[in-house]
Amino acid sequence: MAINYKDLEKELAQNKVYNAWQYVQSLNETLMYMNVSYEMLKKVHEHRIAVLQQVQSEKFEELKNVGKASYKVSDMQRTNLDVGGYELDDIIFLRKTAMEFFHYGRVSMDVLFQIINAALLGDEAFDVEDKGLLGKLLKKLNQKPEFSTLLQLMDANKNDTRFQYLMAFDNYIKHIKTILISVKNSIFIGNQDVFKINPFSYGGVDYNEENALDKILELRDYVETTVDILLQELLNQIPNCISNSQRIQEIHYKQVFTEKDGKTYVNYVAFFIDVPNGIADLPTEIKVYPLIVKPNDEIYSFDFKFDKIFIRMAGTDEDNIVGVATLKNGINSNEFYRIYEVNACRQIDYSLYIATFGDTHQSQKLNMNIYAMDGVMLFINEDTDNSQNEE
Repeated sequence: MAINYKDLEKELAQNKVYNAWQYVQSLNETLMYMNVSYEMLKKVHEHRIAVLQQVQSEKFEELKNVGKASYKVSDMQRTNLDVGGYELDDIIFLRKTAMEFFHYGRVSMDVLFQIINAALLGDEAFDVEDKGLLGKLLKKLNQKPEFSTLLQLMDANKNDTRFQYLMAFDNYIKHIKTILISVKNSIFIGNQDVFKINPFSYGGVDYNEENALDKILELRDYVETTVDILLQELLNQIPNCISNSQRIQEIHYKQVFTEKDGKTYVNYVAFFIDVPNGIADLPTEIKVYPLIVKPNDEIYSFDFKFDKIFIRMAGTDEDNIVGVATLKNGINSNEFYRIYEVNACRQIDYSLYIATFGDTHQSQKLNMNIYAMDGVMLFINEDTDNSQNEE
């Protein structure tokens, strides 16, 4: 059964590991590239064979009618491809696309492990650039018995000869940089139709010659099946994430406007985290990403780029501020959940923030998704001295 990606996205969101979703989207894209590579290889190879058979038939007919026939360079070029007006040698295309298939297949497996890393380790996830990611991930997952089935599946995959072949081929092409793909066809004499992966050796292991299309089809099916099986088990295990207690997705806002002379002006925007007992309810460092899963399962979120979030007592508005979370890792950080440092603050500090908001943020574009937060918009009409709330 194919993985339900909507269920996967929702589970990641509800368990505060939504940063894994970006890798799921990348995986779907690289899988598409891998599949496109295989389909193009199949079609272009079929085109090559069909054209060569046509050329051969024409030459035999010429030989029968005229008594002689010649095979010219122009005949050889009839298998070439027209790509947007650019004539491309089909042999070059077959070699290039075969190598791309292996690269996209290998990247798909790498991204699959990144998804598992981000979704199940949370705040303890290894850096995605870590070259030893798979080994470290297997060791970390082994610490929790709930992950035993997933661990067995990943361990079996690591030892699968198809996975090893995929990795070895891509590494060989990348590091040794010699071409392993051969394409040869005969005309008139013999019945040679060669599209093969040559034998090679990598990491002390010898790999045999393979029919290119057969091997690539085998590896495509293997990658797709493995991805589906591992993601299905991952979906079952997301609630057992090792560490997500620092993450905050429930953010509230208050935005106050003034309406005057037919124009609307922003007075201030403030953001809040609600706590039931006080600032001690939060760790000293939190990771923030505003996100709401709506009743229809639609997910709304956005990249939060504001430097302060105030901590208030639950059930209050602006009159019971007990702390402030200040951005720590910078506006331009690539971190999905932005890191904030939590400290105590006084009510007067919040009043000062409101009073100076216009001066402090006059050059900053207020980019926010109100659907990803609960909040209040207050409109003050100075012409009529009336106000209107919207929630």
